[in-house]
This record gives sequence, structure tokens and C-alpha cells, in this order.
Amino acid sequence: SGSGGDIIEIGSKVVVSKKGENEEKTFQIVGAEEADMTQGKISNKSPFGEALFGKKKGENVSFKTPNGEVNYKIINVS
Repeated sequence: SGSGGDIIEIGSKVVVSKKGENEEKTFQIVGAEEADMTQGKISNKSPFGEALFGKKKGENVSFKTPNGEVNYKIINVS
């Protein structure tokens, strides 16, 4: 896509850590029909996917879940 992989878009692999935790998790942003949370594939239309979309490495994202607001830091984008 020519963006150099810096900006999160469909197909991006994103490494994040939840605020206050050291555990890193890797997700991939995919189209809705490919979404599979068990494989870490999240839809660009999901709240998490929408929060991540267009962001860059080093940025923080937050989104609301039924259990309250969740905050993540973006560790890496590829």
C-alpha cells in the first residue's frame, strides 16, 4: 500500500499492550468476513478495530467495552 506499514490499515499486524500491563498481544486488522478473535484477527468495523484504524506506532487508543473503557498502547505496526 506504499505507507511503509506505519499507519494501521486492513492487513496490518499490530502489537499492543494494555495500559498498566506488560503483556504484549498481536492482532491483525481484517475485513469483517475474515474476523476471527481466536486467531487475533479483528474486524476493522469492531470497536477495537475502529479505534486502531489510522493510528501509528507509539500512539495510545481507547475504546468502550461492556466492561468499561479499555486503553492500549501501540507497540509496533507491520
